[in-house]
This record gives sequence, structure tokens and C-alpha cells, in this order.
Amino acid sequence: MKIATQSAAVDRIFGPEKALSVLKGAGFEAVDFPLDNEVRLNLPYPALKKYFTDIGKYAADSGLEIGQTHAPFYSPDKYMTQYDEVIEIQKKAIAATCFLGSEYVVIHPIMTKERKYNNDYERNKEMILKYYTDLIPTLKEHDVYLAVENMFSWDSVEKCICPTACTTAEEMAEYIDELGERFVACLDIGHINLIHQKGYEHVNFAHMIKTLGHRIKTLHVHDNDGINDEHLPPFAGNIDWNLVMTCLKEIGYSGNLSLEADNFLTYFRPEQFEKGQKVMYANAKRLYDMFVQGGTK
Repeated sequence: MKIATQSAAVDRIFGPEKALSVLKGAGFEAVDFPLDNEVRLNLPYPALKKYFTDIGKYAADSGLEIGQTHAPFYSPDKYMTQYDEVIEIQKKAIAATCFLGSEYVVIHPIMTKERKYNNDYERNKEMILKYYTDLIPTLKEHDVYLAVENMFSWDSVEKCICPTACTTAEEMAEYIDELGERFVACLDIGHINLIHQKGYEHVNFAHMIKTLGHRIKTLHVHDNDGINDEHLPPFAGNIDWNLVMTCLKEIGYSGNLSLEADNFLTYFRPEQFEKGQKVMYANAKRLYDMFVQGGTK
């Protein structure tokens, strides 16, 4: 297990190489690389390959692993009206993941506008299966695994967070098992807390982790207050990290401990980002130590 974090916030201001240097200087050993910059993904294929291969080499030469990547995600309207364009972008995200030297790309499931609570389940399921199936040849070509992330939605009437596609462990496991060996789970810890705090007892840390079990290959580690998707460092919200680490230890989780807490950097000026990253690394190291000790604080 390596201690990792996303490079998105630093990347947007300073570019990928400087972002990698900042993370290395803060102590991180691996990176969740952002692929949400469509200008980069829209490069012609030979230029795309060179661009991301060079970044991967820079990371490796710096002693950093690209542990996972995060593909772009879109509004329901774009999936419906520009499906072919979205598929082509995601194919390039898969290729870029390979060129960076990583095995895992996180690609969100499609969520229709109507897919809240149990509404529109069957239609949404059909769309998700088609979407992911259309990416299988590219996954195989580049020897990359697609990590399905647990999600939530927003109830605009009740003004609150609510379940949607892949909120539950059972639904995630159903897709992963049906789609086959190229599909794994990215467990987003903060998302579980948001849904559980809304009163959905079956969406809880122990059940999600133990049900998904061996399927979990990547993590999005961040904290929140159970109300807002704040993406804070561990121990800055109300998540029971002792429980989370104990459960991950029990299932034999062997992937990276990867933060998705860049919102914390909004409290720092760009020239102070390395200081902010060092604070996040210290929190992640505390979490890593808990995991090693089987959940003991």
C-alpha cells in the first residue's frame, strides 16, 4: 500500500510536472492523475501517446507511481445527446491511463436525470451496461481496468442528497460481476458517509466494504460532515476512520490509500500548496498507520 493523492488542483495551476514535484516533496508515493482536461485528451493519437508517456516517465523518474486516473464525467444531457463523443473521450482516457503506466481508470456510471431513489432503475441499468460494454475492447487493448465508483445524487425537490446509480454495494457488485474481469470497484469513502447520514442504514462502511470485498482495488479517501460533499482530509469531518480501516484490513485490501481531498487546498495560496499537501500527507500517514495496526488509533 502506498500513500497517494490526486494532483488535480496543483496541476490546473502549475501543470502536471510541477504538480508531481509538489506531491513528491510533500511525501506522497503515488498519484491519482486527473484526465478531466479534454484539451489534452483531444490530442491526435501519436501526440496523446507521447504526451502521457512523457508524464509517466517523469513520474517514474521522480519515484512516484501513477496509481490510478480519473476520467472525465458529464451531465446526464451530454450522455444522452453526445454519446459517441463521450465514448471516444473515454477511450482516450483509457489509452492515456496505459501510457501513464497505470492499471486503473475511474469512470463514473451514467446517471439519468430520473435515476434517484429507485426511479428509472431498469432504463439506467441498460444504459450503464451498454456504456461500459462499449469500452471493453479498449480496456483489453491497453490492459487497463475500469473502476466503477459508488455515487450519490441531488434531490432538487427535497433539497438533499439521495441514492442513485451504484449507490449500493449490491448494485456495484452486480455490474462488476456481469461485465467481467476488466471491472473493479473504486470505493469512495466520503460518498458512503453522505448517503448513510441521510438515513439509508444499508449504505454503511462495514456493509459496503465487506460486500464488495475483493472487487475493491482503488479508493477515494476524503472526509465530510455527512451533509455536504466537502472532500476534506481524513479526520476533518465525522467519518469513523477506525471502522473504515478495520474493515479494509479485514478484507485484505492491498491497493493504495489515495486521497481525494483537494478542496482543502482552497485554504492555501498557490505558493503554499506544498505546505497544504504536507498537512494532507500527515493525515494520510496517520490513516495508513491505523490500517497497518488493524484499525487501532
